[in-house]
Amino acid sequence: MASSKVERSRVAVCGLGIAGIAAVKNLTEVGFDVTGFEAADAIGGLWHYSEDNRTTCLSNTEALVRRSAFGFSDFPYAPGNPEVRLRPNEIQAFLESYARHFNIVSRFQLNTKVTAVNRIGNKWHLTLTRKEGHQEEQAFDRLVVCTGLFQTPRKPHVEGLDEFEGQILNTQTYKKPDIAKGKRVLIVGLGATATDMARGLAGIAKEIFISHRTGCLVLPFSKGNDVCFPSLRKQHEKANAPGIEQKQMLNSALMKLQDESFDLKPEWGLGNAPSLPQKLPIIGDGFYDLLISGTVTLVPGLKRVHRSHVELTDGKIIEVDTIIFSIGYDRSYSLLGPYDPSRNMPQAWKDSPGSMGRPLPRLYQGIFSLDFPDSLASSTHVGSTLSATMNGDTASMALAQVWLGNSKLPSLEEMTMSADKQNSMAIELANKGGVYDPALVDAREWSLWADKAAGFGIQDRLGYGWKAWWLRFTDPRLYKTLLDGQFVPQVYRLFDEGKRPAWKDAREALFKANEAE
Repeated sequence: MASSKVERSRVAVCGLGIAGIAAVKNLTEVGFDVTGFEAADAIGGLWHYSEDNRTTCLSNTEALVRRSAFGFSDFPYAPGNPEVRLRPNEIQAFLESYARHFNIVSRFQLNTKVTAVNRIGNKWHLTLTRKEGHQEEQAFDRLVVCTGLFQTPRKPHVEGLDEFEGQILNTQTYKKPDIAKGKRVLIVGLGATATDMARGLAGIAKEIFISHRTGCLVLPFSKGNDVCFPSLRKQHEKANAPGIEQKQMLNSALMKLQDESFDLKPEWGLGNAPSLPQKLPIIGDGFYDLLISGTVTLVPGLKRVHRSHVELTDGKIIEVDTIIFSIGYDRSYSLLGPYDPSRNMPQAWKDSPGSMGRPLPRLYQGIFSLDFPDSLASSTHVGSTLSATMNGDTASMALAQVWLGNSKLPSLEEMTMSADKQNSMAIELANKGGVYDPALVDAREWSLWADKAAGFGIQDRLGYGWKAWWLRFTDPRLYKTLLDGQFVPQVYRLFDEGKRPAWKDAREALFKANEAE
């Protein structure tokens, strides 16, 4: 039961993508008075496809994770063919149905951009700019920033770019393949978005080239999900291995899967590609066929741009009409002004080749501000999985229980040491070539912390503790499915530990998800 103090505590959530929607729901659930702000005209964040000049998915984007891993802990995605990847319109509809189901739509303020944040007394004062242009200020007791990983496309720094007489696009300005009909297209950068572009351009563009420097792991969709979302038993068995050994085991499994699934040609330059967590893999289903058929040609890095052609790092020349830069995004915490968690970045991060000018935040567990941990938090893609819904859901459940007072934060000194350790991990990866998200956390350590903070009760039912034995004796079917079945979000709502609310239908939803798979 939430106290009257919590019921009066007003919380602002800035950004209504997956993490923001989950934060509004999970904080509201335990008694906070929550308002979510979104600059766009709809919720969904990146998954709300728009032809406006802003960062969204493409119309043909396909999710990297299977549908069973895409749901929320108490709102599963409807069962369907696990081999069919989800598209933006399906995900958008799912997120809207989630909001309606939990009656939080009235808490959303769309077409409302948070343009400034100030700390006045013990309140967070937000300057809000409405669609019509008028501004107003509102005060809140707490603030959660959920503005996502994909904010502003990174600016390319390539010699001669100003001389190019053709089209220059990026992940924000490229929306439909018709813009390059009959043209010779060079996509710069190899990742999920680049492969989506290539699939869309196939049969429309005259030629399609993808320029890359480091390559990328190429995985089959279904088996790739099996490796990236192992059963809880497999997770538990690997948990006692040192962190470096765990990463090596994962990378070996991914490399083996890639080699078994695809015959990658040496001329594609994909050998020795960076693995997780340096760079996210791409899904080879469909894209591999484009490579084999010659519809898409992988080429080395871009060295220089001329009026009608480009020069590659191997000295080759390619005639192109359109260049599309898909080289990542710049993220910023500057909205928070003097409380920007990246304001004191270590020089070692700035000097690392893989930092690429991105901010490195100092946050406890990737969530809590070290300045105001009791009232300022960030929730984007932080978590222990590759599923945005799982991560946003679990992070905000843990946040809710901490702010509710059911779980305590350690001392400031301990939180600072933890944040510095997290930063050191990002710096180490950046020195080895790159890290896809500087705010990443140690997956195993974060899972253990979130389990206790939110009250999932999962860890106590693994291994040989009395709760594990009791579950095995009283509900053997659940025990077996929990440990050896598909790892799906419903595991986070199975047990009542006196913290986050359990979901009465989680057990049956877990069984149903495994039967569907």
